[in-house]
Amino acid sequence: MTLLYGDDFFVSPDATVAIVPRPPQWDFPEHYHDFWEIVLVENGSGIHVFNDQPHMLCSGTVCFVRADDHHLFESVDRLNMINVLYRAPNGFRFLQNIAPFLPGERQVHWQVNHAALQQAKQLIHTLDALSGDLSSENIAASEGQFLQLLIVLRQGCFQAHSDGNREQRLQDLLRWLQHNFSDNVDWLTLADQFQLPLRTLHRQLKQQTGMTPQRYLNRLRLLEARKQLKQSDKTITEIAHACGFSDSNHFSTQFRREFSHSPKMLRQGYPDLL
Repeated sequence: MTLLYGDDFFVSPDATVAIVPRPPQWDFPEHYHDFWEIVLVENGSGIHVFNDQPHMLCSGTVCFVRADDHHLFESVDRLNMINVLYRAPNGFRFLQNIAPFLPGERQVHWQVNHAALQQAKQLIHTLDALSGDLSSENIAASEGQFLQLLIVLRQGCFQAHSDGNREQRLQDLLRWLQHNFSDNVDWLTLADQFQLPLRTLHRQLKQQTGMTPQRYLNRLRLLEARKQLKQSDKTITEIAHACGFSDSNHFSTQFRREFSHSPKMLRQGYPDLL
């Protein structure tokens, strides 16, 4: 596993924040680093395998990565991200305590609304402009901007909103799918449940995730199936049914199409698939 060093990204040992754009981000093998970072997805889609747990990425996804976390990116499709690097929560010169604005260990992926995404991008642009001057005044200003970024991301987190607008209802639907993907999903019923016209649901979900609703649902199911194939002793048929597939042959076809190998190959422990 590759270790990335902060000295390769921060302009100076005195710098406490660094901006690293990834337009686009390609598949990137598993790695970890000696710094902390915030990953903000502008657009596109992909899979973020974070400490062996897969997470779907789409526009507005925010990932908080600590120095001891290991992660990788795969199945990316026009994925554009911005990485905001910082030394450590206690590695700033002027900020004293950012812990209240960081997520807990179990909630490292957030989803922010469009307004928060745009506001965050503007703050990151200002941070980037400040990074070239390492005077005390500029470092203090950049750390102030960084704190403001944390506040914007927390306030824009969709779990914290309850205004009931259309964007929020779509985010609520995405969150529902993440927890209920193994259910028998009827899109018309979900459209009624989340008060979204069916055509609007299809159009906005594809715009948000880069995938049709059914492909997004299938990917959620397949990611969970892959995890269970690696971590459990259930049979392939049991895993297929547990993840929402009524037919194990159809499951195997979909799995091969998504990951370019069969569930049986993964279960048999082919070295390059572990």
